[in-house]
Amino acid sequence: MSDRPTAADRLTNPDAVLTRSDLAELGYERRAVDAIFRACPVEVWEGYSRPMIRVSDFLKWRERSTYRGDRVRPVAGAIR
Repeated sequence: MSDRPTAADRLTNPDAVLTRSDLAELGYERRAVDAIFRACPVEVWEGYSRPMIRVSDFLKWRERSTYRGDRVRPVAGAIR
């Protein structure tokens, strides 16, 4: 048994980091994980091969990407 908090537990700490595996654990498929990593600042630490994103950046991205009927949802290929 590990003392390491789960990805879901780390969402309460804005300074925590998430890996691609953590996002998969949260239920995001590979294409979604790729999109999240393109949208958020990525941290790459010297001597450590796994890129990470901060929970705070992930939560900001999720808020920006959540549509509640208060604005127009962007559609791929829409005419401008």
